[in-house]
Amino acid sequence: MPALEDLAVSFPDIPPSVMLKIDLLRRGVRMGTAPVGTRHYHHHDEQGQKPMAAQAHLQGSVMLPDGTTVFVAHNPASPYLIEADPDTGQLALREDGRDRVITPLRPGPRFGWTAARTSRQTPLGAVFSQSLGGTCGPLAIFLLRYCEFIKNEEQCRFCSWVRMGKSHEVRPDAADMREALATIWAEQQSIGYLAFSGGSLFNRTKEADAFLLYMDAARATGLPLPTTVAAIQALDRADSARLRDAGFDYACYSMEVWDAAAWEAVLPGKAHSVGRDRWMRCLGEAADEFGAGRVLCNFVAGAETAVPGLYRTPQAAADATLAGMRWCYEQGVYPKWATWIVSGGAVFATREPAPLEYYAHLIKGRQQLYAEYDLPVPATDCRHCLTQSCEGDLAVLDPARYAIGAAALPNWDRHPVAHVYH
Repeated sequence: MPALEDLAVSFPDIPPSVMLKIDLLRRGVRMGTAPVGTRHYHHHDEQGQKPMAAQAHLQGSVMLPDGTTVFVAHNPASPYLIEADPDTGQLALREDGRDRVITPLRPGPRFGWTAARTSRQTPLGAVFSQSLGGTCGPLAIFLLRYCEFIKNEEQCRFCSWVRMGKSHEVRPDAADMREALATIWAEQQSIGYLAFSGGSLFNRTKEADAFLLYMDAARATGLPLPTTVAAIQALDRADSARLRDAGFDYACYSMEVWDAAAWEAVLPGKAHSVGRDRWMRCLGEAADEFGAGRVLCNFVAGAETAVPGLYRTPQAAADATLAGMRWCYEQGVYPKWATWIVSGGAVFATREPAPLEYYAHLIKGRQQLYAEYDLPVPATDCRHCLTQSCEGDLAVLDPARYAIGAAALPNWDRHPVAHVYH
């Protein structure tokens, strides 16, 4: 791993496990026959499950020896290979062309409910999904399995929605949700959070209607709900208030990238549907409605580097994202980031992932923002959950330096690890 070794010299304050995590996210892994990952439904849609190699439908997580948890998806072109020792079953990470083991691994959870069906024969995995391989068993539910931006080829350039199968709009079935949620609680005994997400409509009030419908159905199950978040397009004030009144704990209106030029190049649908200035205004209004720190904004860190000529250097690209994070803090919006994973089927599928240097600068600047602002870490976040970013790992590894507020406390690793492992 020459690139990682060079970065360790240039950025000695960043733990090597963090940069290894980012490289695994950037490049994916070849899973081989190792017992890692759970079969998942694209769009939570059994009909949209395309006939491809079984490994292509696997996603989950692995844990490095220091507890760093990494989301992994199968990539047949990855230089990284996860192998299982034929005698002991111990997992190890190797790199092409090198015999030595990079590091031993522990597998993330593989839950039995993902292969079960309700009494109506609905796959539980088509109702809920294990979210990003989190070891506390966070869940996602996808509604509005349709993106209007695709009509005019205006989908977000990093998004692989087209590959996921035929998109459509569905209605929740409270009985299916009740059975599924009861089974999940019984097996996992822990659900870190429940994220409501889905496609995009030009009519954002209609899009919000679906979120309210699903929240009503979730409440109608009569079962306890974990912390909830609505990940949706930026809504105008009245619709943000509707989400709040429906009982959502958090709203997430993700800008994805920061500056105006990146918006036009990376997010043509969002630029057409809402526009950057209005999106920013909606974020501020939502923070007024939900309260400071209850509105989140995610950045797909690295996607902006795929636009030729947009930034002179990786550091300049990272600085742009950091400027967006600073703006969020100043509005009472909590900024989050996830490593850009190059996905097959996306417009940017053939682009190179963001360079490791970009992430090193981003991490360094992100931790400086922690020191300047005291907005509390959201209840949706813990080290078990943050499998696609490194904020949790840095906070736990060196809380006195890297984080303040809730993330500096010993119990910030707060969601209980899910009960059942396979």
